[in-house]
Amino acid sequence: MRPLCFKEAVQSDVQGVFLNTEEFAGRHTIKYDGKVYKDISASIQEAEQAERTQLKDDRTQGIFRAQAVLFCARADLDGKLPEPGTWLEVNNGKNPRFFNKYQVGAAGDEMGMVRIELGRFAQ
Repeated sequence: MRPLCFKEAVQSDVQGVFLNTEEFAGRHTIKYDGKVYKDISASIQEAEQAERTQLKDDRTQGIFRAQAVLFCARADLDGKLPEPGTWLEVNNGKNPRFFNKYQVGAAGDEMGMVRIELGRFAQ
């Protein structure tokens, strides 16, 4: 058996460590660009909620801006890299039939691992 080259070793770590459902990741369904990606390994890191900036005439109370970062394999999204400003839905690990809808803030790919910055408004 030949030793793995660097790219092969990194790809092995993406699936075997970072997206391992027994370590960091969970199984999620993601809806993006009219397509449903069922039961993929993904890690979602929710950041704290922050009170949103209210405009001068804005009387809406109790709305917060929630942020999260989603990590998954680009191959699990059919090679797509979500575009900033588009919408993406991720099912909740506690209730797989409930989806949180997020707006993509930024997305990047590092050796097959996608990092997607997400934002949404919550009450």
